[in-house]
Amino acid sequence: MATASRSAGTRLRPAERRRQLVDVATALFLEQGYGKVSVADIARAAGISGPSVYRHFPDKETILAAAMRSAVDEMGETTARVLARPGATFEDLSSAVFAMAVSRPGPLALWRWNRRHLTAEQAREMIAASEGVLGSWTEVLRRDHPELTDDDARVLTWAVLAVGGSVPPSRGRIGIRRYRADLEVIARRVLRAAPSTAPELPAPPPHRAPVVRSDEILDAASELFFSRGYSAVSMDDIGAAVGISGPSVYGHFPSKGSILVGIVARARAALEIGVVGAAGLSDGDPLAELRALVRSYAANLVSSTDLAVAFTVGREVVIESGGEALLAAQKAYVARWVALLAAGSDGDTPESGAALDAAGARIAVGAAMTIANDFARTRRLRGRPRFHDELVHLVDAALGI
Repeated sequence: MATASRSAGTRLRPAERRRQLVDVATALFLEQGYGKVSVADIARAAGISGPSVYRHFPDKETILAAAMRSAVDEMGETTARVLARPGATFEDLSSAVFAMAVSRPGPLALWRWNRRHLTAEQAREMIAASEGVLGSWTEVLRRDHPELTDDDARVLTWAVLAVGGSVPPSRGRIGIRRYRADLEVIARRVLRAAPSTAPELPAPPPHRAPVVRSDEILDAASELFFSRGYSAVSMDDIGAAVGISGPSVYGHFPSKGSILVGIVARARAALEIGVVGAAGLSDGDPLAELRALVRSYAANLVSSTDLAVAFTVGREVVIESGGEALLAAQKAYVARWVALLAAGSDGDTPESGAALDAAGARIAVGAAMTIANDFARTRRLRGRPRFHDELVHLVDAALGI
């Protein structure tokens, strides 16, 4: 649990206190979920009174924005420091950011999963700052790899940054050096998967057309939760999207939370169907089964927003809406990917010269799924004409299959 870095009563300079509050809040948001943490919780963990927090931040939302901005600023500072060195390469950039991500994964994890809580103005500021970093990285990648188009370089930069953002808040027993080395190997594989070279795959089946009004409501709510965020959508919004009044929605679902339960149930079913289908196509070959799982996962991300919503609205909201079964299914689903990759590797990863043990498989699967989920949540990427083909291509590359 997050605790104060200095004892209560210790006087800190304003900048130091702000930094402490941001660090403490980051830990609490990740441990408990943003919605479960109050300003009083942050004050208690920092060893100060609640009113003292307000001398530095006007509200919890501003603390969250400061925590996220710290991740973007640190990445920008790291980028500038690396590029100040003569002859700095894209690999130098990614290695430095991976080191940052492995040693302090909290701020990046917070940015990935809690952007929906920012105000529109805060989100615009954050996007503007991150665009500057993305532009610098893309420019270096184009210089190092002139064979890449501008479009390929930009998408690959997004993918490599997603690899860096895949480090969980807790690395378990995997050491910093090991984690960083594996991320670097994964990034090199991803950089060889230019989107323009993605093989053409059969188009994923379209999302099933709604048969009854409840299906229509779930479809509309899923799209709204994805585009606006769960908390910003009302029952009136959902009703308007299907041509009925807000109160009429209650004739089909008793609450907004129950609608989310329906979306979560569909997402869980999609994962389970994918597992069964992949096993039937593999003929006992673990990598063939994993490839089939990648394709079914990508198809679900492309054809429906259900998975993106279920994995974006926040763990605490999903649990409150009865989604514990989805979280359990997700955990088992990820474990299946890990087991298949480890079983199919024959213990050999030529690039690193090390055995692909369970830890290595977990790192690779984490990076691959982060690419898939981050790309699916990013509208400018999701709307690309060959998004499904490109997504499968990049995920396969991250896994090394």
